[in-house]
Amino acid sequence: MKRIISMSVFIAISFFSSAQTDTAKTKLKPYASLGISIGHVDPNDSTINNFGKASYPSVEFGVMGKNLSLGAVFGCENMFVNSSSRGFYELKTSVSVPVGKCSAYALFGVGAYFEKHFNNFLEYGAGFSYMPGRFGYFVQYSNWARTNYISTGFTVGF
Repeated sequence: MKRIISMSVFIAISFFSSAQTDTAKTKLKPYASLGISIGHVDPNDSTINNFGKASYPSVEFGVMGKNLSLGAVFGCENMFVNSSSRGFYELKTSVSVPVGKCSAYALFGVGAYFEKHFNNFLEYGAGFSYMPGRFGYFVQYSNWARTNYISTGFTVGF
């Protein structure tokens, strides 16, 4: 398991460091995002039978360059946090291309839950973001821990 995580981190760092498309020095800008990932709700499964249990709020801090970003994500597995909610952390990278006034991006992340037993996950997907100035928003589809999610959120650049 450690080998898989090590390789995933190596791939993410390689992806991040080689993704710049022009040779001019690009200034990295810090950012913060608030998001919510909404998963599958199954009325026949008591563990995910409502919106609150299938929704994952999170906060992300990172840096973005011309067409890439690298961030650390922290969140929890229940919209309405309670004593049985598990927290999680993730290292995420993305590469983007401009599409009109928006940007389309592909993402990859590796993370784990804050719990006694090590329980890790991979995330991969794609999305769109719009950031005309300092503030912006995003919407994305991703597969995370073998479950499909639609995520939306708000980003501020510093």
